[in-house]
Amino acid sequence: MKLAIVDWGGVVVDHADPVPAMAERLGMTADAFRQVTADDTRRLLGGQITAQAFWERFWQKTGRRVEEELWAKEFRPALNPAVLALLARVRRRVRVVAGTNTMDPHWPALQRSGLPALFDAVYASHVMGLVKPDPQFFLTILREESCDPSEAVFFDDVPENVRAAQGIGITAFQFRDPSELARTLRTLGLLDGVP
Repeated sequence: MKLAIVDWGGVVVDHADPVPAMAERLGMTADAFRQVTADDTRRLLGGQITAQAFWERFWQKTGRRVEEELWAKEFRPALNPAVLALLARVRRRVRVVAGTNTMDPHWPALQRSGLPALFDAVYASHVMGLVKPDPQFFLTILREESCDPSEAVFFDDVPENVRAAQGIGITAFQFRDPSELARTLRTLGLLDGVP
């Protein structure tokens, strides 16, 4: 292995989904919010629309005007120290890059957390204009890193994203918890001999 690609939300970052809190503030269920906003959320993740445009479209669809930028207000990321400790060890052996679906309203909080500095590079969907599970998301990272798919490993908590990476030849695993991640990294030879 030459490259580890790691998702952020649900792997390195806990409490990364503000939708339940946003929906509650709007008097909706999270499922109802997701159903109404699915296409626009994907566009926001891909950097095709701004948060302001998202909320304008939400108003057009629901008749509810949202004055606050809730994507930022309700985003309260918490770093997972156990995962970060493992990735610091992996970085002694191979490049570790982030491959994450995120959006512009979340970026300031992620920067304040110091998370980007803990990775050799960050590939964020809203900057790339590509959203997982699009295979081009992974192919772009591989091209930028000059890495063959067979030399890369990918970790994500979303099975659909894992399958997409596997589909182009990347060794990919669904993240469940730090203990399982440690076992997998050890099996791959990415923790051997590193205290």
